[in-house]
Amino acid sequence: MHLIIVEKYLGKADRAFLSVALPAGLEGFFLVALSAADIIMVGSLGITAIAAVSIFSQPRMVLLVFARSIGSALTVLVAQHHGARKDAAPLLRQTLLLSCGLFILLHVLFFWQLPWILTWMGAEEYLALALSYGHLSLFAVLLTSVSTVLQAYLLGLGRASTVMGANIWGNVANVAGNALFIFGLGPFPALGVVGAAVGTVAGSVVTLCLTVSALGPSLLLARGYLPSRGYARAFFPAFLSIFSEQGFERVGMVLYTRMVAELGTTAFAVHSICMNLCDFYYSFAGGFGKAGMVTGGHAHGAGDGRAWRASLFAGLRWTLVFSSIACVLTALFREPLILLYAEDASLVPLGSLILLFVAVASFPEGHQLAAAGFLRASGMASTVAAYSFVSVAVLRPLFTAFLIFVLDLGLMGAWIALVVDQCLRAGAASLLLALYLRRESGLLDKANIS
Repeated sequence: MHLIIVEKYLGKADRAFLSVALPAGLEGFFLVALSAADIIMVGSLGITAIAAVSIFSQPRMVLLVFARSIGSALTVLVAQHHGARKDAAPLLRQTLLLSCGLFILLHVLFFWQLPWILTWMGAEEYLALALSYGHLSLFAVLLTSVSTVLQAYLLGLGRASTVMGANIWGNVANVAGNALFIFGLGPFPALGVVGAAVGTVAGSVVTLCLTVSALGPSLLLARGYLPSRGYARAFFPAFLSIFSEQGFERVGMVLYTRMVAELGTTAFAVHSICMNLCDFYYSFAGGFGKAGMVTGGHAHGAGDGRAWRASLFAGLRWTLVFSSIACVLTALFREPLILLYAEDASLVPLGSLILLFVAVASFPEGHQLAAAGFLRASGMASTVAAYSFVSVAVLRPLFTAFLIFVLDLGLMGAWIALVVDQCLRAGAASLLLALYLRRESGLLDKANIS
């Protein structure tokens, strides 16, 4: 009955887009739930424990920039190959050989320099606690990086529900590990903050094992791991553009977080809670960006311009619908959401105010993520990187510093800067899509994307 209703009321483009966007969005949602589970459970240990766990999030995201950039480039290429009915398996094997060596090198470097990194991030007051969490969590990030590349291949084929399933079970293992090792349930020791890291590792192991199982041994054990010249010509331009975009975003976020950390432990704890809540919808909306890359890439590979355009408008419509839902829910349930993370009622007034900014940000962040996915599928990843650099890495840190240190707006100033940054990126992406549609309108009408 459900399938009949979907077939009746949704068009082909809507069904194709949502079949990728919803599983991919839920995958992102549950990945943030992993972080939220850590913060909520650690929240019972006090504000300092929340800050110690949260401060590692930015180094973690810096490392994941490499995995996600590689994964996004792989998804685009696999989607285009799939649309053109070409075998995409060699793309995965060649990408794995390059990425795994890079991941190991980066994680060893971060393990060595983690005390300096966390000190620079502003963790002087709770450095020992942050290190006890961060050193073990680095292993989980390494496993997650490998899973990200493997899942990128599945996503390019349109198997978003398989990816979602692996991540859901990984999150279940993470939450169970948190409960057992943070609080010491049954025969397990109460490890506190370290227990949160143990739970994270357990979840990452489960996710990786399920992802490998979904791919099958024959795909991974086949020959063809050495990168070819054709692979290099296709992969590296896409990777470098996406890496530039995500790298710029991460640099801007690190500088942004560093300035917020200077506001003090209490303000940073409120910021961490609100940012985690913001990440729920941001990561869910990231599924719309992935759907844009997949459906747009399939249409691009097949040379079907009408399908590309129909998918674009379907994606933007559904993004607006879900952004509206996220905005309303966040605004209505501000106080309960803050109290879910921390028992300290003194955090509620400031946290409730900041969550209004989180609610408003749902619209521009969702739109810009979806639009960027279609731009990448159209071979415009470098333009996404360009406007991301200007907005995230340059304007947001400058505006944040001005609002916090010159106008003395405190944490509210930081969130004003975040909303402005999202609006700038949404506007730039919309303008680029409008220009592309105008320039290519004749070709699109002839069902041919050049």
